Amino acid sequence: MKMMVKQDGVGAGRPPGLADLLPGQAGRRRELEQTILDGFTAWGYRLLETPALELLSTVELGMQPAAAQRLFKLADADGRMLVMVGERTVPVARVVAGQLRQAPLPLRLCYLGPTFEGHPSPGRSRQGLQAGAELVGAGGPAADAEVVALAVEALTACGVQDFQVEVGHVGFFGGIMEGLRDEQRMLVLDALAGRDLVELEAALAQTELRSAEQELLLRFPALRGGPEILEAAGRMVDNPVSAGALSELAEVHRLLQAHGAGARVNLDLGAVRDFDYYTGVIFEVFAPGLGIPLAAGGRYDGLLQRFGYPQPATGVVVFLDRVQSLLRGERPATSDGAVLVGHRGDAAAAATTAARLRQAGGIAILDLEPADEQTLKARALERGLGSALLCDGDSEVEVGQ
Repeated sequence: MKMMVKQDGVGAGRPPGLADLLPGQAGRRRELEQTILDGFTAWGYRLLETPALELLSTVELGMQPAAAQRLFKLADADGRMLVMVGERTVPVARVVAGQLRQAPLPLRLCYLGPTFEGHPSPGRSRQGLQAGAELVGAGGPAADAEVVALAVEALTACGVQDFQVEVGHVGFFGGIMEGLRDEQRMLVLDALAGRDLVELEAALAQTELRSAEQELLLRFPALRGGPEILEAAGRMVDNPVSAGALSELAEVHRLLQAHGAGARVNLDLGAVRDFDYYTGVIFEVFAPGLGIPLAAGGRYDGLLQRFGYPQPATGVVVFLDRVQSLLRGERPATSDGAVLVGHRGDAAAAATTAARLRQAGGIAILDLEPADEQTLKARALERGLGSALLCDGDSEVEVGQ
C-alpha cells in the first residue's frame, strides 16, 4: 500500500506556525546575521551564546507570568521543567550574574539566536530570530543613548532605509501614577497601552489625580515630537520622578544628535511598556507597512537584582526575521561571482580547476555531467550564474553569456 504524503507543509511534517527558509532566503538571513554582529562588534560588544533551552524557574525570574505561559515547555529526564527561550535578555542576565560576575564593568555583550513561542499572538510566528546587545553596569543617559544609536546603525547597515525610533521614559507616567491604587493604576495603564481615550477618561474619573495631570494623560497621543514637547510637559507635572524623566530624555536626545542618530528619533511621552520590567528610557523602532516593532529596548535596572547581582543595565533587541520580511528582496541561491566549471569528459580536470579557483577565494560549482560550450552555457543560465568555464584537457575555455 502506497503512503500518500500531503504537500501543504503541515501534512508533510512541518509543525504549524513555523517556516522553512529556502536557499535564497537562508543565504540572505545569514548575511543579515553577519552584518548585525559586525556592527555590534564595532561598538565593543562581545558575542555570547546561551542555550535554546532554559530552566523554567530561571526564565520566570525575568518574565511576567502571562509571557511565560506562551512558551514551549517540556520536562527533562530528572523531571525538571524546561522552556524554549522566548527572549534572550534573561539568559544573558543569568550568565552575567554567574559566570561573568567578576568581569570588569561596564560589560558589553551581544547575542544572536532563535526564539520560540508555543502560543503566539494572532499573526505571529512560533519561531523568531533575535539579535541583541546588552550594556551592563552603566547607568545614565550616555548608556541609554548608546544602545539607541546602536539600533539605528544596525538597521541602517542591514539595508533598512525608512524607519523611526520612538523614545520615551517609563518614569514620566510612573511619577504621575505613583499615588494611585494598584487597580486604578492598571486601568489607566491598560487604556494608555490601547490608546483608548474613552476608556482612559473613564479610568481617570476614578482617581484622585489633579486636573492638570488628568489633562496631560488625556493628551498623551499628541505628546510626540522633538525636545519642545519636554518643556511643555514639564509645565504640567509637579512630581520629581516625572521631572527627572523629562530631564533624562532631554540629555538622551542631545547625545543622539551627537551620535548622528537624531534625525531618526521621535520623543514619545505616551510610550507605555512593561512598568515592572523597564525602569527608565525605553524605545521601539517602527517602519511603514509593518505594524510591529523592528527593534525595541530600554533600561531594566531591576533584572540583575533578581539574580542576586544588582547592576544597572540597558539593551536593545533587533527582530531579524521582521527585518528580512521588510527587505523582501532575496539574493539568488548562489552567490554573485560564482563560476560553473564543466568538462567535455575529463571530470578530474574540472575538479582540479574548481579547487584552484576556490583556493584563490572564488566560488566554483562543478558541473558533474559532460557538456559542450552551448550546453554548459545553458546550465549556467538555468542556475542564475554569471559565468562558466569549460575544461578540455589542459585548456580552459570561458563560456560567455
